Amino acid sequence: MEAQLSLQLAPVRKVIYQPRGINAVQLLFKKHFQSFAGQYESKFAGIYGRFRIERITEVVEKFILCGDYSQGVARIQCTNLDCKYEYFRPFSCKGFYFCPACSQKRTLLFSEYMNERLLLDLPHRQFVFTVPRILRPYFRHNRRLFSDVNQLIFAIIERFYNRAAKTSIKTGMVLAYQSAGEFLRFNPHFHCFVLEGGFDENGRFVHIPFGNLNRMSEYFRRVIIKFFLKVRAYQR
Repeated sequence: MEAQLSLQLAPVRKVIYQPRGINAVQLLFKKHFQSFAGQYESKFAGIYGRFRIERITEVVEKFILCGDYSQGVARIQCTNLDCKYEYFRPFSCKGFYFCPACSQKRTLLFSEYMNERLLLDLPHRQFVFTVPRILRPYFRHNRRLFSDVNQLIFAIIERFYNRAAKTSIKTGMVLAYQSAGEFLRFNPHFHCFVLEGGFDENGRFVHIPFGNLNRMSEYFRRVIIKFFLKVRAYQR
């Protein structure tokens, strides 16, 4: 008598999808941000500087609802006719520079844009410019200084190129500032991605590699101090 082997399939268990709830950071802002924003001007503005609390409040309110399925979803389906797998994705808040997930996505997309469409296939150099610690508090109370220093950095490098090439050339660079450093300590600094050279009036690229960075650093230091002396005199 032949032995018969019978296979029993495990019963299919229905799984009910549970959307993720609010995370710890969202919960923190949901509970405490309104109280913080309401007393910021009276208690914290003199220490940390003045910000556009109304604009920040708008971003926070969107961040609290980021990934909330009750706020709407996108239906995503595989275009392969043999697959047709589908799922739902909640909408993101797009709170750039605030929401960790959305901001990281924007950073990656901007990096791809620079690499694929913006930057030329030519030598580039990356720099980080910092300011002396004694001058950093100025940035807390005057946010326009970030833009002013960006323009100073561009002018410094452009002036260096023109003198090195002994003619007027057009260059390009991407400048971005950050107000915080490690452990979110207030540390205004500037990231600069520079085309290493420029184009003359005939459209010919002139390669100007950076050599003595110590001299350029010293020149930047002097220009920054001179600039802040003017800022101080104007404020008086």
